[in-house]
Amino acid sequence: MEMVNELLEQVERLAQLMAQHGATRLDLSDGATQITLARAAIAESVPHTDAMPPLFLSGYEPEEPTGEEPTESLWQPPALLEVRSELVGYCTLAPVEIGSTVARGQVLATVEVLGIPNEVVAPLPGVLEGWAVETGQPVQYGQTIAYLRPLSEE
Repeated sequence: MEMVNELLEQVERLAQLMAQHGATRLDLSDGATQITLARAAIAESVPHTDAMPPLFLSGYEPEEPTGEEPTESLWQPPALLEVRSELVGYCTLAPVEIGSTVARGQVLATVEVLGIPNEVVAPLPGVLEGWAVETGQPVQYGQTIAYLRPLSEE
């Protein structure tokens, strides 16, 4: 146990030396013992600005403040979620009307495989926007069955 504590003290000293000298990686080997120390490089060359663009927008160019309220919101409604089959079989749609709200776990369809019905459920609450298949139609693995517009789970 004393040997382990001594080794840990040496590793701590090496880590302190790395920090002092700005090193980001150190590889040591002595017979069967191998030690690799790595730390994240500090990005000192990246300029700091208060107006960094959000990461989800492409082609972002900061606008000069005009003092007016923006007329458009950057918020976009969530995209449609494709509910897909996880099996190969024949699909039977549940009696859910397009435009109706469905709860998480609500059955949207069944895929029958070798006579055994397997439920396809809504992965989250949403509004049923449309069907991609018809009752009795064969479906493949990964084939879209329904389109949901996600709702908040609050």
